[in-house]
Amino acid sequence: MKHTGTAVLDAPADRVDLEEWLFGLTDAEYQACARGHRAAGTFVQDGVRGTVNVEAIGGHLIVQHYQEVSAEPSRVEMLSRRSRVYLFHLVPATIQVRWTMSATARDAETSEFRCTVELTMNPLLRVLGALSLLGPAIRSHTVEETRLFGDDIVRKIGTGRGTPVGE
Repeated sequence: MKHTGTAVLDAPADRVDLEEWLFGLTDAEYQACARGHRAAGTFVQDGVRGTVNVEAIGGHLIVQHYQEVSAEPSRVEMLSRRSRVYLFHLVPATIQVRWTMSATARDAETSEFRCTVELTMNPLLRVLGALSLLGPAIRSHTVEETRLFGDDIVRKIGTGRGTPVGE
C-alpha cells in the first residue's frame, strides 16, 4: 500500500531543508500537522538518526520507529522495519513503513513538496486492512499531513528556522 501527497510551497527549493526540518520537528509541531498525529520524538541509535511517530488513522493506532535511510536538504527517506499497528486500537500486528519526502523546484519562487508513505504487510494484514478501509484512511491522512507539513516548512523558512545550514 503506497500513497503520495503533494503540496506547493511558497518558497524556492534552495531554501527548503527537509533534513533539518524533520530532525528539528517538535512533538507539538508534529501533532499540529494532522488530526491523527499523537506524538513524535527523535533519537540517535548506533550513530543513526531516527524518529518515533505515533498516529491514530482510520480507527487504528500505529507506532513507527523510523531510522534514517538517507537525508539531505531536498530528500529524506526513513524506514520503520517493525512498526506496530493496533487494529481497532486492540489487535497488535507488525508492518514495515517507508516514509519519503522530497522538495523540487517548480520555478524560482515555489517548490513542490512530496510525501510518500508505503506500508508493507503480510497477506492476512492486507486483507484485514482492506476490510477496515485502512487504505483510504492512510491516503486521506497522507494528503492532510503533506499540506500541513508544507505549511510548517514554509512558516519556519519565514522565521529563519529551517533554512539551509551555512546561509
